Amino acid sequence: MKIVWNLLAVIGLIALIGGGFAYSKLQGEIAAFNELDPGAKKVYGDMWTKLKETGNSADATVWKKALAEGVSPDDAEEAMDSAAIELGIMAVGKLPLSVQVEKMTGEKQRYLKIFQYCNPITAMTMVDYSDAFSAYLPCRISMIEDKNGKFWLYALDMDMMISGGKTLPPKLLKAAVEVKAVMLGIMERGATGEF
Repeated sequence: MKIVWNLLAVIGLIALIGGGFAYSKLQGEIAAFNELDPGAKKVYGDMWTKLKETGNSADATVWKKALAEGVSPDDAEEAMDSAAIELGIMAVGKLPLSVQVEKMTGEKQRYLKIFQYCNPITAMTMVDYSDAFSAYLPCRISMIEDKNGKFWLYALDMDMMISGGKTLPPKLLKAAVEVKAVMLGIMERGATGEF
């Protein structure tokens, strides 16, 4: 009986030491997380919710908007071009990927086209803050025909860039929030076909 008692005491001691170590480690993680932007908890909470639902990290980090009934890809493209001009962002490129793959393979592809937008001054402000922001440039919206023939617009969810780390400097934060509004505006106009 004394052996069992001693064994349980050793197990208890190991559990206390392990628990103390885990608690100290967790406290450090919590302290680091609390140094992030106040919006970070929502950003990562939303991302986790989407990841649980889809099991796909790409789905968890994008905005997605369906083209309204009766809006063709050409209508959406024209509406996005018009919105970009009105909202003061430069359309800097279009990549008709499905057309290119059809030329390369000779096989019909479902529609996929990438639209690129940039505000050069905001882009440089972002890169001046962190070189890693260059990977987010230019802002992109993809238009894709899903496997059921429905058309969708996708763009990177900019909330992670805006609020996912430490709070951005005021000038950069203002510019990033403005670009977010522009990108969402372009997506909305494209999805509705509104010129």
